[in-house]
Amino acid sequence: MNGLTNEVTLARTVALRAVHAYLCTHGWVRADDSDWATADVYLSPLDEREAAIVPASEEYADYGTRIYQIAEQIGRIEGRQRLAVLSDLSIAESDLVRVRLSNAQPDNTVRLTDGAAVLEEAKNLLLAAACSAARPQRMYLAGRNKAAAEYLDGVRLGQTERGSYVINLLSPVAPSLHAQGTLFLLEPFERRVTRMLASGLRASRHAMDRVNRGVADIGEFESRLSEGISANLCRSVARLTEAGKGLEVSVSWAMTRPDHQEVGERVAVAFRPPDVAVLDEAARVLADRQERTDEEIQGYVSRLARDKTDPTGTANIKAFVDGKMASVQAVFDSEDYGEITRAHEARLSVSLEGDLHREGHRWHLRNPRRVTVVEDEDG
Repeated sequence: MNGLTNEVTLARTVALRAVHAYLCTHGWVRADDSDWATADVYLSPLDEREAAIVPASEEYADYGTRIYQIAEQIGRIEGRQRLAVLSDLSIAESDLVRVRLSNAQPDNTVRLTDGAAVLEEAKNLLLAAACSAARPQRMYLAGRNKAAAEYLDGVRLGQTERGSYVINLLSPVAPSLHAQGTLFLLEPFERRVTRMLASGLRASRHAMDRVNRGVADIGEFESRLSEGISANLCRSVARLTEAGKGLEVSVSWAMTRPDHQEVGERVAVAFRPPDVAVLDEAARVLADRQERTDEEIQGYVSRLARDKTDPTGTANIKAFVDGKMASVQAVFDSEDYGEITRAHEARLSVSLEGDLHREGHRWHLRNPRRVTVVEDEDG
């Protein structure tokens, strides 16, 4: 009885539009002569004698029971478990990102530490796609993209599956109110993220295959930034592949918002342990070449250089970059160079902002601004 009660409770949470979307997606046909005020009738594509009677409102007191009965009917016709049908109905309004590891134990478990790391990297994978959907670039800094962070707050962790170690990530997306062929620009951000994830995974796989054949280099990755490749994506895929001794990531579209731009209902991309080295190197080079806008640094002036006829001056500043002490070179206008000189002579630290980028082993700060000498209050 408890099992039945739990399934009815689950059925009560299923959105009405999800039921209609499931039936239409699986070939059920709405009866032309059904004009009932309280229900809609669908005919089964497998047995025209079978008709599913869908309540017209979620407000009916027996809504949960009636959806439960529809799930039971679908399961019987399709040869599936009723609970499996209910599960599909419950996630019909979300894009499904399925992360499958290859090295699960025979009982479909992994070590706790591995599982925790996989969850973190699965989150980073989605975050990378969300950042690319907002603005494609080589590398992203955590917390800098507000839209991506807000998107991630809406993602839910679904139930795991048997058969291997699988993490299901549910990305809710608004139902489609447009006819087939809707323009890409009309898509909600949530769908742009999952589409970018699928695109980035395929682009990474293609780039690696060309690198492995010796016909491409890092340029193959850089040319596909608009498709979703980034240092963050490559790094997360590498860590997941490494932890799972192999990885498959698939994306399935919400039934309430089918993806008419994709061929098929599911995109799946696989990675193998030998791919890790290429992914790590691609991530490193992409990160090195990414300019970081509005970066704040603080340190001590170690070197000054200025031509007497030039109003601008160059300075090297010793500061921490990515947790390591580095020398950052910047060119300052006359006013800011005066402040930099004062800090150097008084052995005071300076703080400033700019666009940080790396050229080989050297760091440079373009467009330095907000130069402030940190006065020594203790004298």
